[in-house]
Order: sequence, then C-alpha cells, then structure tokens
Amino acid sequence: MAFALACLLSGCTSYGVTEKSGLLWAFGVVGTLPTATSSEVAGKQFRLGPEALFAKFEKWGLYGIFPSHQWRVAGWGENKSYSNTQIQAFLMFLPGDAWNVGSTPIMNYDWKARQWTVPLNLTVGKTLNFGNTPVKLAVELNYYVARPDAFGPKWMLGLNITPVVPNFVEGWFKGR
Repeated sequence: MAFALACLLSGCTSYGVTEKSGLLWAFGVVGTLPTATSSEVAGKQFRLGPEALFAKFEKWGLYGIFPSHQWRVAGWGENKSYSNTQIQAFLMFLPGDAWNVGSTPIMNYDWKARQWTVPLNLTVGKTLNFGNTPVKLAVELNYYVARPDAFGPKWMLGLNITPVVPNFVEGWFKGR
C-alpha cells in the first residue's frame, strides 16, 4: 500500500510500510531524465535525489507530507547547477463511495534562484472501475500565492487520470 501511494504521488522508486497504527512511511529515490523532444525543454540534465513519505490513515481519511530533493548528477549545456526541493503536503477526506476531497499542494524551492512556488490547492476525485481496472479521476484547482516570476502561473486547473495497476516491484521485496 505504501509503495503504491508513494508512486501514485510521484512516479518514484520507493519502499514503504503501513503500520497497524495507520502510520505510513516510505523512502526512495526520485530522478529526472531529459526525455523531451527538445533538449531546451528537457533541461539537458540527469537529476537524482532522496524522497520520503510520512502519512497517517484515520477513519475519515489521511494526511501527511512527501518531501523530495534533486541535484544535477550529469548533463550538458551551460546550466551546470540544479538543486530543487519539492514538498507535497496532503490532507484528504474520504467521505465514502470512492470519493475523495482535500488538498494536495506541491511546493517547490529552487535553491539556486532562492525562489518558492507555493499553491493553495483543492482536489476532488472519484475512483471508478473500467472493466477490471480501477481508475482514479480527479480535478484540481491551484492558486499560486508564491511564484518565481511574473511569468509563472497564477491559476492552474488540472485533470488527473490515474489507473491503478499491479505493483511488480513490491514482489521483489516480498520474495514473490
């Protein structure tokens, strides 16, 4: 469960545990590959860093924090430096019937530019079954109270479609 939650939040490689108390923790490595069709967009860098997840399940939902950090480990071009911290705080209410309502803002701090990006966030979602595959559909609205410059977004509306697929890596840790 922890691995699935961590990977749904970040697309990461993590390992975690859900305790009987409802406490969930995970740790892992997050990375970025320059895979865009334009090397200007891709950032011309390979980036890597640590990540962790700390959350608590309650009868009404869950809350927690998901920090990560990445540094440039290889690359090309003029920009030789990269150091960025990302923090996702979350508070999610689960009212039933596969609905969720809450806040999942993703805050970023650019250590080189010394600038924050901080949104206020509202997320509403529902999990539906398409055949045998559960799919989470969600809409989120972000208002940015801090942004790096005048060209950064002030508002963002997002639509998220997340299929829930079997976790093949979990079997490696459990000896399957």
